[in-house]
Amino acid sequence: MKKVLIISSNRLGDSILASGLNKYFKQQQFNITLVCGPIPYELFKFCGLIDKVIKLKKKKQSLHWFDLWKKVFLIYWDCVVDLRGTALSFFLFSKKRILYKTSKFSEIHKTKSISDLVGNKIHLPQINFDFKQKTSNLKKFEKLKRKSKDFILIAPCANWVGKTWPIDRFSKLIEKLKNEDVFSQSIFLILGSKEDKKNMKSLLDDKSSFITDFVGQISLAEMFVIMRQSRLFIGNDSGLMHLAALSELPTIGLFGPSDVKKYCPIGLKTLVIKTSKSYKELMGYEGFDPKNVGSLMKDLSVSEVFRKTLKFYREVK
Repeated sequence: MKKVLIISSNRLGDSILASGLNKYFKQQQFNITLVCGPIPYELFKFCGLIDKVIKLKKKKQSLHWFDLWKKVFLIYWDCVVDLRGTALSFFLFSKKRILYKTSKFSEIHKTKSISDLVGNKIHLPQINFDFKQKTSNLKKFEKLKRKSKDFILIAPCANWVGKTWPIDRFSKLIEKLKNEDVFSQSIFLILGSKEDKKNMKSLLDDKSSFITDFVGQISLAEMFVIMRQSRLFIGNDSGLMHLAALSELPTIGLFGPSDVKKYCPIGLKTLVIKTSKSYKELMGYEGFDPKNVGSLMKDLSVSEVFRKTLKFYREVK
């Protein structure tokens, strides 16, 4: 069988947006080896389209690339697809090499620009999740299902503080939504990683019966299972937003310093709510330092998100 090596992203969102390649190569009868970062690894190790997943953890002086080379250089590949745009493929035995490089000024959606590497058809994100795999940490969710089956997922996290809507506004949004008839029976589940927990303290300290903390308590695979049984997702532009869209859950993404054209969630039931200022206006000024900023989404009001959320939910419900 033909062999393909796909070197994907270190980030969950980018790995999901590129995941349509897995189905494309499987349909071409390829044996697929996927390389990705530790976070997407926890999801894609359950993907039925992939034959082998290699976890690539960053090391000092880029030694992780040498470690990867040692694992794959003795294999004769029919194709190497490098979505990181590195030189690694030139040090491997391969019939064909495909390198992904795109201008930061490009306004083409990430999924389309990756799909263009192998033809003119868009290959939408795919997971082909194996539900028989372990999702054993869902007892808490199963218990909640006895009370309600109306779950609204809230993900106030992102991989950079500039992309986060202030946490107090998520609290106010939940409170306003709960007072509406369509959300009166809803339970709001808060999602995120252990590392996100400290940034959500004020929200997680809320002991209201309709708010349940799942932050750092379940795996990505378990989140995906919950998403398939929920009603709505609201969150910042993040990997979890793309995971929600992939699960076909109605998804609302809050955008500020992100390029909506390149990173909007893909799906029939998705909505982007963005700041009045574009990502170029938020980050394009002289002296901008991404390491020395807080939230860049403060001009996105609770009332605007509430109004657009309510309209969207009534349309898709």
